[in-house]
Amino acid sequence: MSTPAIPSSPSILVCVKFVPDPAQLQADAATGRPDLKQAPFRISTFDENALEAALRLVAEHGGRAVALSVCAQLPPRDVVLKVLAMGMAAVYVVSDPQRLARDPLRVATVLAAAARAAAAREGIAQWDLVISGEASADEFNQQVGPRLAAALDLPLVTYATALALDGGVLRAERGVEDRSETLEVGLPALATVGTEINTARMPTVLQIMGAGRKPVVELALDELPGLDAGRLKALPEIELLEVFSPPSARKKTVIKGESADEVVGELLRRLGADGEVTF
Repeated sequence: MSTPAIPSSPSILVCVKFVPDPAQLQADAATGRPDLKQAPFRISTFDENALEAALRLVAEHGGRAVALSVCAQLPPRDVVLKVLAMGMAAVYVVSDPQRLARDPLRVATVLAAAARAAAAREGIAQWDLVISGEASADEFNQQVGPRLAAALDLPLVTYATALALDGGVLRAERGVEDRSETLEVGLPALATVGTEINTARMPTVLQIMGAGRKPVVELALDELPGLDAGRLKALPEIELLEVFSPPSARKKTVIKGESADEVVGELLRRLGADGEVTF
């Protein structure tokens, strides 16, 4: 049986989520809830690796790679421009001001419709390869990639640590407990990746300056072909009850003594009495 030919110019779609930077996220002192207004937005960590994986495949095989995101509101311009500065040819952003896509099933449903709409705008029948991060840095539910593959009816490889295109086949490696696997699926396909696959590039100053000339295409969620907003609302969804930081109070205890040994002894006694340290 002959091996299917690799697309002469593969078309690659990368799903990207813009999230509040977890490293800079702080809780509101009064409510204990995350203060999202104080945390700058960034590309989700795993999605940076997905972008890098796509760019390396394009560098090897040619073709075109574009990014796709669903957002309640457009992220800061510099964050979107970083996607373009890394090397993406364009960014498609689905505007979702009503926040209808607020759980993995709904997000995947919207992404599937948007992927088809973006393919039509790109003048292609379908994407040869879709890549997403294995999880988002903010929620880490690890569901969107697999659900998107199901919505697009694509074979799926998860947690890939290496990707290669060979004769119309996607070859992927991944680690599974005490062994590694090499998997092959025919294109078109979808793969999810994590931080193990690569180190994402940092755009140069010239690349950042040139990013402003690349297109950012906004798509309205309620205008996506084949997407029924009413049916989307009717889909079951995960209800997030509460996110908060447990209150923590300092005891502000000062231990005094005649000598260092006396102070240390008293400190250890109190820690043991409070259950902080087990001796």
